[in-house]
Formats: sequence, structure tokens, C-alpha cells
Amino acid sequence: GTAGATAATPATATATASSPSGGVKSTRPGRLALGALCVVYVLLAALPAAPGSRVVLATAGGSPDWLLGPLQPFGLSGASGSSAGPLLYAGMWVALLLYAVVLVRAGDITRRTAIWTVAGLHVLFLLAPPLLSQDVFSYIAYARLGVEHGLSPYTHSPVDIPGDPVFGFAGSKDAVSVYGPAFTLLTYPLSGLGVAGAYWVLKVIACAASLGVVALVWRCAERFGRDPVAPALFVGLSPLVLVHVVSAAHNEALVVLLTMAGVYTFVCGQPRAAGAWSTFAAGLKASAGLVVPYLVLAGKPRRVLAGVAAATLALAVIGLAGFGTDVLDSLGLLSSNQGRSSRLSFPYLVSELVGNRPLVRALFGLAFAALAGWTLWRTWRGADPIRMAAWATFAILIASAWLVPWYLLWLLPLAALAADRRLTVATVALSGWVLAIGVPGVY
Repeated sequence: GTAGATAATPATATATASSPSGGVKSTRPGRLALGALCVVYVLLAALPAAPGSRVVLATAGGSPDWLLGPLQPFGLSGASGSSAGPLLYAGMWVALLLYAVVLVRAGDITRRTAIWTVAGLHVLFLLAPPLLSQDVFSYIAYARLGVEHGLSPYTHSPVDIPGDPVFGFAGSKDAVSVYGPAFTLLTYPLSGLGVAGAYWVLKVIACAASLGVVALVWRCAERFGRDPVAPALFVGLSPLVLVHVVSAAHNEALVVLLTMAGVYTFVCGQPRAAGAWSTFAAGLKASAGLVVPYLVLAGKPRRVLAGVAAATLALAVIGLAGFGTDVLDSLGLLSSNQGRSSRLSFPYLVSELVGNRPLVRALFGLAFAALAGWTLWRTWRGADPIRMAAWATFAILIASAWLVPWYLLWLLPLAALAADRRLTVATVALSGWVLAIGVPGVY
């Protein structure tokens, strides 16, 4: 079976485990692919844990033991060389291909094996250094701006605190925060732990939240009467999740956890809670709000809207109490991301061909608006809201001028539950497309 599709039940898998002659078991391809994938992931996590590692971007601020982590004894000195980025990129492609094989052969994997493998790999990348991103140190820098220096992270950037211990490790030093007030205030207590302590707390949060997303996907699949193994593996084994979200401690994991809490409570017939959770996710990062209208239109809109209103009021109180009217700046800063371009985003590539960037962006925006409108209409007419929200999420990733690998976590759990083979294939293909983004020396 494939992710999102009904996989073989354990009883069926057992019944078909052996060939009529009693020879090689039919479950071997999936189990071998999973074993090979685990080996590749161990190499990806451990080998870059070396001083000056080119793929641990935060080593720009130094290579202390707390940054490289407990896998440092396994790091290779070659990780500081120019070939480190391309080699990591090649390894991630091998991982993606093995991941695809595991998804195709998900019926070969038992529930116990799936659970322990996903959990073990999350712990592995929890212990790994922060690969390919410095964003976690930007979170810490914004917290220290507010707590240690009395400056609003919505009007000041890390460049305003060059003497702070976090400064050398932080990325985008001249950028103010684009994160919602709920997330920013959540990080404030971490300031007192120092840079190392705050970093490891955020790593643990990202790992636990990512596992929480997998668990909610599992429970939703069970609610739908499907075998949960394939959907859980689709999310929990993705190289984009393990390398970019867990290892790099991106806040996407926490945001998507709240979004999926909204989806799960919706599936469980709790519309108020669904509206509240999914809206509160947008208080951490506004992009999470995309799922909300699909839950509203799918049934019992008044109850969902009651939850949306309660969460919106809570977020407004939190934001104004914590930051005053400065918090309103975060809304404009979110849209300003579209003023930036990722070199592998589709609007950027098309604009390079036709030479009219504003027009290209406008056309991609109109195309997304049209698809979003169509999927919302389909939801109102009775289509599966999760499937429709998944296609809209896929569309916004295609239309966004600012595309980074960890954004795929917005899509993965929705696609895993959509039971749409075309969407599954499209999601894996898009995962391959974004692998090169952020890998030094590759693109």
C-alpha cells in the first residue's frame, strides 16, 4: 500500500508472508528497505557532527560541544570540506528513494516495527547537530531581545544585539520576527537558560511535537478505519521531517501539532475544539490558518466558528498584553516573506524565464486563489475537508515565492490522511524538488 491508502491488515500480511513453497517471505522488500533507510539516516545524522561542519550552518558562530551534540565522536573531519554539502544532498536523495520504497511496501511493516522505527529515528535526529539551518538560534535571539535587552522582536533584529552570546549562531541577523505572539512568548522563559539550554529545550520540543503529529495521524487513520502504518510512515520517515524539522528544531513541528489537534478533534466530532486548536496554531505561525476554513465549511460551521472566535480572542489578548500594538507588525511581516524568493520556488524559476517577476507572482497567486476557491466550494458541497485542505496546501507551496524544505510538514500529515494516490505521488515528488534548498554547495 501507499501512504494515505488502505494498507494490508496485520492478518492479511501474515497470511501472505510466505510463498506457496515456503521460501522467501513476501515482506522482505519492505523490511530491507526500512533497514537500509535506517542505516542512511544514521550516517546523515552522525557524520556531519564535526567542528566547522559545512552542513551545520550554526558553526559560523563556533563549534562548541553542546552544538555538535553527543554524536560528535562519530563526526568526520571532512564535514568541514567543500564536498560535505553535495555528499549530504546525495545521501538525502538515497534516503528519499528508500523512503518511497518503504511507502510502496508499507504492508510489509508491522505496527510495532513502525512505531519503534519512527520513535528511534526521531531520537537520533534529536541528538544530531542542527543541520542546514540556523533558525532555532533566531528564535532564541528574539527571546533574548525581549527578555535580556528589553527590545521588541517585532521592531528589532539580532543585529541590534551584536554582543549577545547568541549573535554568532543566529541566522538572518537583520530580520525582525515573523512568528506569532504565542510562539514568541513561549520562547521568552528559555532566555534564562542560556543559549545552549534554550537550544536543547527547543530541540526536545521539536522532536516531541513531530512525534505528536505522527501519533495524531495514526489516530485519525484508525478513526477512518484504515491501517495507520502507511500514513504514519509517510510523515514520520520523511527526510524533510527528520533532517529539517527535528534536527534543525524548526517551530513547524509545534505549529503543525496544533493544526493536527484541530483535525483530530474534528474527526472525533468536536467542532468547537477543532476550530480553537486550528486557529491557535495560526497564533504561532499565520500560515497554519489555511486549514481553518475547510473545517468551518465541512459541517456544523457555527460550532467551529465558536472555537475560532474563542481562540482569536485569546490570541489577541496574549499578543496585545505581551507586545502592545507592535504585535500587529507581525501580520505585515508575514506577507513580506513573499517579497523574498527561494531559488527553487516555482514563481522564481518561471520569472527567470519570462523576466517579469511581479506578473509571474500575481499569476501564481491568482492560480492559488482559484484552486483554493474551488476546493472550498467542493468542501461546502460535501467533499472530504482533509483532502481538499491537502490539495490547497500543495497549491500554496507551488505558488509561494518563499519555499523552504520544512514547509513540507504543512502538507505531509494532510496528504497522509487524504487517501488520494495522486496527492501522495505529488507530495513525494515535491519533497524531492525541495531537497536541494539550503544545502551548501548544491544550489
